This record gives sequence, structure tokens and C-alpha cells, in this order.
Amino acid sequence: MARETLTPGQVGTIRTDAYDRQGQKLTDGNTTRPDYFQAVAYYGAGDGTRKRKKARGASRTAAERALRKAVREAVQAEQERVQDEARGKSIPREWSAFAVNHREWIESADSDYSAGSRRVYLGALNGYVLQDRPTKKDEEPVPHRFDGRRLDSISHGELKDWLQDIANDRGDGVVHTVQSLTGKMFGRAMDYDIVHRDPTRRIGKVKRKRETVQRLQREAVAKAEAEGKAAPVAKDHEKALAADDITRLFAHLEGDAKSQRNGLHLIAYTMFTTGLRIGEVLALQWQDVDLKGSTLAVDATVVRTPGEGLHLQPWTKTDTGMRTVPMSPDLAEKLRSVKAKDRERARLEESWNPLGLVFPSERGTIRDTSNVHNRFRPAFDAVGLQWATPHTFRRTYATTLLKAGVPVLTVAALLGHTDPSLTLKVYGDWKSAPDVSGTVVGDLLKIEAEKALEGTVEEAK
Repeated sequence: MARETLTPGQVGTIRTDAYDRQGQKLTDGNTTRPDYFQAVAYYGAGDGTRKRKKARGASRTAAERALRKAVREAVQAEQERVQDEARGKSIPREWSAFAVNHREWIESADSDYSAGSRRVYLGALNGYVLQDRPTKKDEEPVPHRFDGRRLDSISHGELKDWLQDIANDRGDGVVHTVQSLTGKMFGRAMDYDIVHRDPTRRIGKVKRKRETVQRLQREAVAKAEAEGKAAPVAKDHEKALAADDITRLFAHLEGDAKSQRNGLHLIAYTMFTTGLRIGEVLALQWQDVDLKGSTLAVDATVVRTPGEGLHLQPWTKTDTGMRTVPMSPDLAEKLRSVKAKDRERARLEESWNPLGLVFPSERGTIRDTSNVHNRFRPAFDAVGLQWATPHTFRRTYATTLLKAGVPVLTVAALLGHTDPSLTLKVYGDWKSAPDVSGTVVGDLLKIEAEKALEGTVEEAK
């Protein structure tokens, strides 16, 4: 008997049998009650061959329905695998060509990056992966050191040396982004079997060499002295505000007319007491504020993208960033007062604040995060916090909770972190912690000395 021809996805003749509890097939004359039914059939696979598939069900109809569903899923999986293989064969293996392909992937919806992350990664790719260093418009791009090399020929040591050069030349923040981007490039290359190992995995955290930091500091100080200016202070992205820093800064923000006009005091206070990112704070709408329940719903951020300009992105930096955070009673009271003023102005001006923003610009529109950063700069400088940025408020919030003994999982959830280890490693300012170990050791030595003294007294008696 000739085989029946089956097209991809087509199910052939289905045979369905009954089975008892022990898995024995029941014959027509067997009166035992079936425990289940099993349907078996050949189907047309995506590669043109015939394959066999089984499925169970509580009845004959259920078993056959389950079989057809299993065939559909199998054929779809085969088709996706074939498409991935074809796509993998079309992806280049050479460094620069693969980087161009990766840039197209970043710009596509498949990458699922936020607008801010996409902008950062594209900048790093164009400036450091496709050329040796960023160049100006009138300069010719400098070919990358790996240009023309296959990805699988680049060693762990070569990548580490390249990243170290970026750290020494451009700083820790830039190399962190480039290192993250490179790791994702090699991870994607592994998905398509372009490489069979990821040389970036064992590199660890790359930072600017201490000697380079000291040399740059000396050069900056000498230049400032020659120009009659104050010595520059580097931004410290690992430091939190101390108690006296907070007192001086908020006193200045409350007393400075320009800061009051720009609403910087309340923006700072909101970040300091909730841990929100600057983009999340500026994206807050009154519909997100529950004054009775004293909570803020974080579900958007402010971004600027080509073609759209400044707008509210209806999701945050990460999926876990979509969260609800508690407000202090004091913040709730302050926002209640702001809301009343906002409603009064909206009653007088029909076009005022159409998006219902909590912190709109002076014209009632979305604020640019960069502009707000720049407006905070004079306030930080005025109170001797040249190293600080608005993100310092978020770090201070995290550090305060961690030092107070709040579980790291809770702090991570409040910050919207996907990985709690990031909360501990990056957001806890342990450098400014008191010398607890010294105190503990001192107490132990004191106790042992007292015990020894008591023993001596007993012997004397």
C-alpha cells in the first residue's frame, strides 16, 4: 500500500486506541473502563518528510484534538527554527559587518529596548565599536582595531585590552556601556552559532587605572590654576548624601528664588523620599498620584526620540520599573497643595497642562530631563556638592533604606531593579558607613580583658 502524501502541517489517518490505568491497550472485547485514549498519526513536517506524533485525551475526540494541536505547534516550531537558521546564515561573521547588523537589530522592535537605552547603545556602537574612537563631523572615521577580523578569532585578552584603553581614555561610565553592548553582541552571535564561546564573560568590571585617574586629576588642577579657576571636582556616581549635605542643599533650594520658580525643591524632595528616577518623576501625572492612599504609580518616563521629540514613554526603563511606591505624609501634603494650585491655573487658562503633569514646565509642557539636570547644577555647586547629580537623590534613598536594615529585595522592588544584586553592589554607599567592624572588635577585646581581670581577682582571693 502506497504511503499517503502529506503537505507540511497536514495530518494523515488518525488511529485512536483506549488504554487502561496500567497503560495496556484495550481490545474491542475488553470490558475494562478506559483510563485514557491515545491518538497516533503521521503528519507532513516542514522539511518535506513524514513524522509521527502521539497525543492523549480523556475521550477519542479530546485525544484527536490534542494531536492536531501538537502537530500545529511542532510544525510552527520547525518553521521558526528553519527561519532562524536561514537568518543566521545571512548574518555576517566579521566584526564591523556584524556591528552594523547589530545596530539594525537595536533599532528594530525585536530588541525591546526603551528609547533611552536604544539611544545610549547606538551612541556607543557608532562611536566605539564601528570606529576606534568618536570623531567630529569633519573628521574621517578611524578604523576599529578589530575591523576585518572574524568574531570567533578575537580573544578574551584582546577584548579586555581594548576595553581598558576606553576606560583610561574616556572613563568608567563609557566603558561600562561599551562592555555591556559588546556582551550583548557576542550573546546574539552565540544564538546564531557565529561563535561558540563568549570572550566577554570572564572580563569582569573594567575601570580606569588608578595611575590614569591621578594623572588626569593633576592635569586638571594645573590647568585650572593656570586659568585662575577653582579646581574641578569629579562627579561621584557611587556616593550618597550625608545628613549635613541634605540639610544644606534643601535649605538652599527653599531659599533660592530661581530654584523655587523652577520647582526644584519639590522635585528633589520627591526623588529623595521615593527613589524615583528623574525621568519617572517628570513623567508623573495626577492620575498616578493617590493622595488618600499616599502612593505613586510609576508607569512612564520622559524620553526624547528622533522624529517624535520630547514625549512620555508609556513604560519605564525595565519591566520591574512599573511599580507603586509609598509616599511620606509630608510629601503627600506638599503634592496636595501643588494639585490645588494646578487646578486653579487650569481653570483660568484653558490650555494649561493638558497632560495633567505633576511637574510641568513653566509653559505647562513636558520637562526635558537634561534641562532639569542643568538647573540643579548651580544649587549643588552653591553648597559644595560639586560631585553630586540629581541621581544622587535616588542613591541616597537606597542607601538610607539599606543601612536601616530594610531587606534588599524590598529596596530593589521600590527602586524598580530587576536584579537585587545590582541594588547592593551599585546603590549602597558603603564607603561612607561608620567603622562598625572596629567598634565590634574593640568591644570584644574589652569583654575579654574584663574576663581576664575577674579571673585574676578570684585567684588572689
